[in-house]
Amino acid sequence: MKLGYPRALTYYDYFPFWAGFFRELDIELVSSPPTHRTMMEVGLKKSPADTCLPIKILIGHLNSFTGVDAVFLPRLVSMEEGTYNCPKVLGLPESILGSIPPELEVLSVDINRRSGVRAVEKSLIQWGKCFGKNKHQVLRAFEEGERCLDAYRTMRKQGWSFEESMAFFENDNDLPLEIRNRLTLKKPPKTEKDQKIGQETSQGKEYRPTIALLGHSYLTYETYANLDLLAKLEDKANLKVIENVSDQVAAEKQKSLQKSIFWSHSRKIYGAGESYLEDPKVDGIIYLSCYGCGTDSLTNDLMARRARARQKPYLVVTLDEHSGEAGMVTRLEAFLDMLERRIGYENNLPPHGEFVDCHSGPV
Repeated sequence: MKLGYPRALTYYDYFPFWAGFFRELDIELVSSPPTHRTMMEVGLKKSPADTCLPIKILIGHLNSFTGVDAVFLPRLVSMEEGTYNCPKVLGLPESILGSIPPELEVLSVDINRRSGVRAVEKSLIQWGKCFGKNKHQVLRAFEEGERCLDAYRTMRKQGWSFEESMAFFENDNDLPLEIRNRLTLKKPPKTEKDQKIGQETSQGKEYRPTIALLGHSYLTYETYANLDLLAKLEDKANLKVIENVSDQVAAEKQKSLQKSIFWSHSRKIYGAGESYLEDPKVDGIIYLSCYGCGTDSLTNDLMARRARARQKPYLVVTLDEHSGEAGMVTRLEAFLDMLERRIGYENNLPPHGEFVDCHSGPV
């Protein structure tokens, strides 16, 4: 059997799990191609009016599949204790069935870790009967999926880029043994571009600020929708993302709130953001959001207030289907110029009165 998995939304966090799970069941899992303009236009035409950009991209990917027996779109209710996923994710796949071809079969299974791992295993065992798989086969597949997901997260924490780490799971027919055993992996050698950047930085030829990029993974690594933002930033700055902050540190930062955030992605974004706000090596923070995102309306406001209180430069980049590259480049260049002037000249500015501005401390 050949199943399609859309390269959108949950792909960026959980594809390694499903790659290992289906490989163990001897079911081929293939992802859709990277997002392109035609795919985006199809998603825009077929999407309901109140859907956000990631859902529109998902619909475009679902309409691009050919040569598969069915597409797989799991209903991920919760992926960790005490949290829920975004309401738009909870509504899948039923909320978009009217936007995809009726002849395209959609397979789904409920994953709710709030109820414990046993409940997840029970749901998968029941669902596995559709493929003629018994309990022991499904449990072995679940363990393999967990190992692959842990390996993927370990690679990200070791500094592997999203593309470098995901390449192992895209070619999921023969994953290396060291990934299966979750051993420490050697990072690929630096490219000529990386070596050149390191030389220029060490020789003082180029000022490179350190910038933390916050945002949902399905926006951060969606290069078409975000106009290749990561590459633009990496050309001019040392970049940090939320995966560079451990889950333990992110969870610890929740204690500063009266009530912990219960959306999985928002909790990680806030925890990483708090960590970067306290890090003196981080010169500025960029929050990548999309128009109409309900969870970001809360998390972004919290981060903006804390950044203002700590006097940390903070930029919000909002994406939609009408985003223009020229406008984004102008905003990024202005932000980087501001960081350079702030570090180079701020201490030389003569103060006027007791405060520089209404948000600054006494001088």
